[in-house]
Amino acid sequence: MAPARSTPPSRPAHRPSAREAMLDAAEAHLGADGTLTLDSAARAAGVTKPGLMYHFSTKEQLLGAILDRMAARYERELLAQVAARHPGAADDLADAPAGLAEAPADQRHLAYLDWACTAALSAADLVIFADPHLRVTLTERWQEQVETWLHVPAGVAADRRARLLAVRLMADGLWFDRAAGLLDEVGEEAERLRSLAAALLEEATAGGEAR
Repeated sequence: MAPARSTPPSRPAHRPSAREAMLDAAEAHLGADGTLTLDSAARAAGVTKPGLMYHFSTKEQLLGAILDRMAARYERELLAQVAARHPGAADDLADAPAGLAEAPADQRHLAYLDWACTAALSAADLVIFADPHLRVTLTERWQEQVETWLHVPAGVAADRRARLLAVRLMADGLWFDRAAGLLDEVGEEAERLRSLAAALLEEATAGGEAR
């Protein structure tokens, strides 16, 4: 009888893949240094450059992977913000084909503002600006993602559309300033900002504007 062939030990379920570990290290380095190259990403991950390039053959692929992973995290956190204000809504949205995009526009925009006030942010969150040669490509990729979260349905009246844009710009500014280190934690001001934004949208609703 032939001896039984041994089975190699499986990777523990909680252990990250090599690819994810490299992304963790690259994102952490980007957050601390504000810049990233294939060489610096390999050093941060403790692997050789060829080892890194097995998973990410170009800098564009590496930054794109960081951006995609960041977007997935953002969406989970935005869903959590919706759930905090509207219990049960996040479960319905998570099961919906379009996810967060199916929530009403005011909920999505206010969730974005809540998130921008409280999320853990660093320079890594500004990955779209990490390389001037890739800025256009990464920005277009990012804009497509943001549009799924913050689109305003056709038929929304101009005044309400402008109010939703104002709330978005409030959140955009908070996100950028906090990620860039220009603004400390918002703290108690977060709820006041949220109230101002909600009042801005409620004025339009009271005036007969459609959601």
